[in-house]
Amino acid sequence: MGKITKGILGGFSGRVGTVVGSSIFGIDIMRSYQPNVQNPRSPGQLTQRNKFSIIVKYLRQFITIIKIGFALKAIKQSAFNACVSYNVKNAITGTYPDQTIDHSKILIAQGPRAAAVNPQMDESSSSELVLTTEQNFVPADPEYNDLAYGLFFNITKERFHTSLGTKKRLDWGITEAIDNGWEAGDVVHGWIFFTSPDGSQISDSAYAGSTTLI
Repeated sequence: MGKITKGILGGFSGRVGTVVGSSIFGIDIMRSYQPNVQNPRSPGQLTQRNKFSIIVKYLRQFITIIKIGFALKAIKQSAFNACVSYNVKNAITGTYPDQTIDHSKILIAQGPRAAAVNPQMDESSSSELVLTTEQNFVPADPEYNDLAYGLFFNITKERFHTSLGTKKRLDWGITEAIDNGWEAGDVVHGWIFFTSPDGSQISDSAYAGSTTLI
């Protein structure tokens, strides 16, 4: 039985005939009633659940930088949930059960600010990571002093390192010292994005490729 909580013109909760009313993030919604699924392990459902599991396990490591990168998308949802939603749809390759992450499709930031130009992981060592970009702004441009954020994921060790706004767009990239047991031969993937100095504008993150530590 449905229950009207805001008068005859307001939203309602519960089932009325073939319609179900509910509220999500304060928004009243109605959807068609779906009977119990007879086969909860259909190929489509297994594929989607596996995608979700892979993405959540991968991204939850980087939740601190994701909260910054997806801050503009945190409307009626968390920044992390917005990031998961995007990457479930776009960053998985392969068919169930052989689905994997496509690192080049991962976004850790999303917004209208100008993104990095031609970012790439340069030759790096086990003590210093180097990600470079091309400079396409001059000092008179408002983007010139944007803050740079970097994520470096050591897929060999399953460890990561972040650079949280300590560098600027004008630095032509990010160079970070590391001291956490990374070794020569480890493979490291990199991403970079920018925010305006006050953090009100954010760029899409750009994948910089990978490098093998020397």
